[in-house]
Amino acid sequence: MVWEHYRTLSLPFESQAKPKRKYSITADILSYQRCPIQYGAFSTRKYEPSLSLELFYGDIIHQVLDQAHAHYNGKFDPSLRGTYPTDEDIERYFDEVENSLKARGLRATDKVRDKALNILKKFNEIEGPNLYNRILDTECKLQADRADYILHGNVDVLAVSEDDETEVEIWDYKGTDKPSINQPEYKQYEFQMQVYAELYRRKKGKPPKKAVLYFLNELDHVESNYRPQNAIMEVELNPSEVEVAMSNFDKTVGEIESCRDNNTWSYPETDPSEKTCDACDLRWNCQAAKNFGRNYRLIYP
Repeated sequence: MVWEHYRTLSLPFESQAKPKRKYSITADILSYQRCPIQYGAFSTRKYEPSLSLELFYGDIIHQVLDQAHAHYNGKFDPSLRGTYPTDEDIERYFDEVENSLKARGLRATDKVRDKALNILKKFNEIEGPNLYNRILDTECKLQADRADYILHGNVDVLAVSEDDETEVEIWDYKGTDKPSINQPEYKQYEFQMQVYAELYRRKKGKPPKKAVLYFLNELDHVESNYRPQNAIMEVELNPSEVEVAMSNFDKTVGEIESCRDNNTWSYPETDPSEKTCDACDLRWNCQAAKNFGRNYRLIYP
């Protein structure tokens, strides 16, 4: 028989290399740093959160603004290229995005919905004339191959610098109020933009001139048609600080990988923000939330 000729044949076994996971600055690193328990449950074990208000609010802000940029660029109608969306246009784009979010099971109360729509109209009116014509790209995907993982992120806007057409700024929209400088979120946002700046440098060969965070909820506090002072936060892109941010990213990925391997997620070492606990279904049986007196609070939108 033919098979008898291969009776003594032996082949060396080579184990397959461990595939590299992709890690995002917002969905993974910052989420884990805020609360490892929450990250392990909802990002790794894929439990479905019951509260969807935050997801709705963030998604509708980003998607409607992306529609406004597309409107200005004539992607919907070439005859509209160079024109700014009207309030009616923003309302129409809002309805379209809202319907798509409802199809995903994401809904909001009337109060949250009206707030988001009002803020989007204000942003379009205040920032549109100074920003839309400078935008080079939106939802720009960036990534870098690290030693043990793939780092990736989405920059909301790449814009030409106001005072130098050869330079580029990176912008990120936040559907929140601007944190004070002593709040942990302030450092987290700096960290985020420093990582984005490094990703951009690796893709384009030079760093962006500026990194800008825009806090849209600040628009909810003003009646005028001028940008409130607290709406903008510019992050200094010092090379040494960017290097520290990348090292921080690597360290956090190592911690997440260790938690995955051991299937154990630790409680946060420092007090998470009230917002983090309030939006978490686990707070009813969470030692960390109990320590901070948050697990039995009733939260209303």
